[in-house]
Amino acid sequence: MRLFSEFYFANRENLDGALLDVDGTLSANGAPLPGAAELLVQFEKDRFPYLLLTNDTCHSHEEKRRILANGGIHVPMSRIFSAGDVLRYWAGKNYHGELFFQCGVLGNPGYGEAAGIQLTTDVKRIPECKGVLMGEGIYAWQENLEGIFNLFMAHPEYPFVVCNPDSYWPSVSGTGMGVGAGGQARFICGLLKEMGISVEPVYLGKPYAPVYQQAFQVFAEQYPERPAVRAERVIMLGDSLASDIRGGNVNGLLSCLVLTGITSRKLAEDAEEIRRPKEIFDRI
Repeated sequence: MRLFSEFYFANRENLDGALLDVDGTLSANGAPLPGAAELLVQFEKDRFPYLLLTNDTCHSHEEKRRILANGGIHVPMSRIFSAGDVLRYWAGKNYHGELFFQCGVLGNPGYGEAAGIQLTTDVKRIPECKGVLMGEGIYAWQENLEGIFNLFMAHPEYPFVVCNPDSYWPSVSGTGMGVGAGGQARFICGLLKEMGISVEPVYLGKPYAPVYQQAFQVFAEQYPERPAVRAERVIMLGDSLASDIRGGNVNGLLSCLVLTGITSRKLAEDAEEIRRPKEIFDRI
């Protein structure tokens, strides 16, 4: 059995940091996976730069930390970095104070508010909005998606921001798989394309570059005593070929797969090059 922790101990002097996926990598069904809690304790002891890099935008940092703590994984809130956090960098001066329609949930407290964007979840106000933030969770799909569809029919130039690009994930109902925020956004864009209208979502989370660029900035803020991280010396550890491994490869990181989540060894070994991990571990 090959363990990631052994790889870390053998190579830590040649590494600048680590980005770790959460669900399927550190925990499963609310419980810590073997070795996960101990690895994070070791990271803190070594002052080794790391962030828990998640596409989960349903939960704020406070909520995510509480969920992890209830499962036995204790991390400072500052070590959690979500795709939703990238909103505050993306919004900047161009969209600060603008009214956006928020579809679904984006944390509590919310990532949109933290980014300085005015938000409404009232479908009747969609025509007033200057863009859309695609959230997650349970909501009235039909009226929300139809409202967004009609907004972009009239204003295809407005930004369609999707923090979490994932197409699907385990359903919040606990049975089977649910359709993710990315999948819902692409469904709307597909309908618009049939009408000859081109709308390209703005993706912020894994595997897209913005979440990695801002994570490196957070490293610089949290570990000022260390040299700037070099992408090729930063680990991207996760269980998804589509988000974690592809994201690591495209952005020049050292992509590492753990087989404790949604990917088997055969799938990893047979994957196209862009989704093939540099290293494979049975578990942390």
